[in-house]
Amino acid sequence: MKKLFALLAAAAFLCSLSVRPLSADAIEAAGIDDFTQQTAEKRENTPDFDTYNETYSDGLYEFYLSEEYACLSGCKDRTITEAVIPAEVKGLPVIGITNSPFGFCRNLRTIVLPDTLQYFEWQALVVPSVRLGSSDTDPVPSVAEIVVSETNPYYTVSDGLLYTKDMKTLIGCPPALGMTEVQISAQTETIGDYAFVACRDLRTAVIPEHVKHICNGAFAACPSLTRAELPESITLIGGDMFWICESLSEVTFRGELEKIGYGAFGRCTALTDFTIPETVTFIGCNAFQESGCIENVNGVHYFQNWVVGSDEDVRDAVVREGTVGISEMAFSQANELELLDIPASAKYICNLPVIQIGKPKSRVHYRADHIYEKTLIGARSTMDFYIWDPDCEIFDSEKTIPAEYRYDVQVWESDDAFGVSGSLDTECGVLTTKTITGDAVIHGYEGSTAQAYAEKYNRIFVPIAEPTGDLNGDGALTVADAVQLRKYLLGAPDAVPSDWTAADMYMDGRLDAFDLSIVKKMLLNQEGTR
Repeated sequence: MKKLFALLAAAAFLCSLSVRPLSADAIEAAGIDDFTQQTAEKRENTPDFDTYNETYSDGLYEFYLSEEYACLSGCKDRTITEAVIPAEVKGLPVIGITNSPFGFCRNLRTIVLPDTLQYFEWQALVVPSVRLGSSDTDPVPSVAEIVVSETNPYYTVSDGLLYTKDMKTLIGCPPALGMTEVQISAQTETIGDYAFVACRDLRTAVIPEHVKHICNGAFAACPSLTRAELPESITLIGGDMFWICESLSEVTFRGELEKIGYGAFGRCTALTDFTIPETVTFIGCNAFQESGCIENVNGVHYFQNWVVGSDEDVRDAVVREGTVGISEMAFSQANELELLDIPASAKYICNLPVIQIGKPKSRVHYRADHIYEKTLIGARSTMDFYIWDPDCEIFDSEKTIPAEYRYDVQVWESDDAFGVSGSLDTECGVLTTKTITGDAVIHGYEGSTAQAYAEKYNRIFVPIAEPTGDLNGDGALTVADAVQLRKYLLGAPDAVPSDWTAADMYMDGRLDAFDLSIVKKMLLNQEGTR
């Protein structure tokens, strides 16, 4: 199961799964905001096992002890094949687990849960820990059986699967159970977090109609899974649902899908024939990362008419016209980004399409008709925001468009120990980080919503003028302007314009051959009217 458990790294990015245990109540979230909120709500009603009075070991297991309860935190014998979790230690009930206590028990086959145990995460119970980046040495999950007593007030086992006592929620399938097709109780309405995680033999997941909710990571890291079919009741693909299902090639939705969660099809390398339903309005962070259906165009990653990511070193991210959506944090890894150009066709721009625009003097050209609450809030180093739709609906908050830019640069400063001073570009000095900051500028048309926003929140506003082609600023369009534009496009250092927007005839935030073509036609028209 090569590279099987990279999902743990993705999960750590979002929630630090093994830091604190959660109850068996599952999370069903597509975006990071929803995930964070649901996680916070769960933790309010869950004991904090990170706070304890003492540690204790009975020779085999390690525990955290509080005044009222105990929590299993480790197993000292990594060779065990059966783990019987005690119901109490030192007179305290064992109610939870943390820190993946069986993470290095490579031969563990059976886990017996006491009647007192309430709080644990399924993947932390049954999936072994690994060193990320290992390959052929990745351990195969060995747990094949979960045992609970008939008197257990919280859980029950049916056909080898662990359920809540009322059978309405499937907690999990032991990874080594040997199930090849999903078969669950007719009473089940919810498939819990990571319920089928790392089930190495699972090949088909046809979910019955009585299932109303499939929670995050439900089928993550199932290396043999090739086909999934979701019922009409499912309108949301939870985060990490099929993460690292490298054989998955067929996915069918019987209902109207609305949201695809973060990491949902990440590293599904066999997924080359897949269609995003027109009903989808939200795609989460890294939903299709390294999947087989990605098209890379000039550093921007497309999946059909959605932007779902980017190269780390992309500088100019000009999103092509016809794009209907930009996924959550689509440009979060683009640390060299200098230009982000969002087309007018974009209708669904998910939260935080950027974490930052990495380079000094970066700019955003925004042509869509809505700026949502968190669309641009992360553009922290952007100096210039161009809002091209005069009627753009801008979310009414002073935080919607950052008021100032801020970025760090490394500079050499004098070091008295060397007896030198002044500006240095050698190792004779101290390399320090300097923060550059200033007021961001909003560009828009006179009388536009951009101007109204800038005036309401006391921002610098610069009107966008219709391009004239007068690149050299002499007050007239002449052959000299065309010559300078051509030289600039060829990279001549002495042809850099003082106001490049004058020749941005396409008004797309950049100068290229299309602009030069229009300038030439304008000059020909001038000649024709004389």
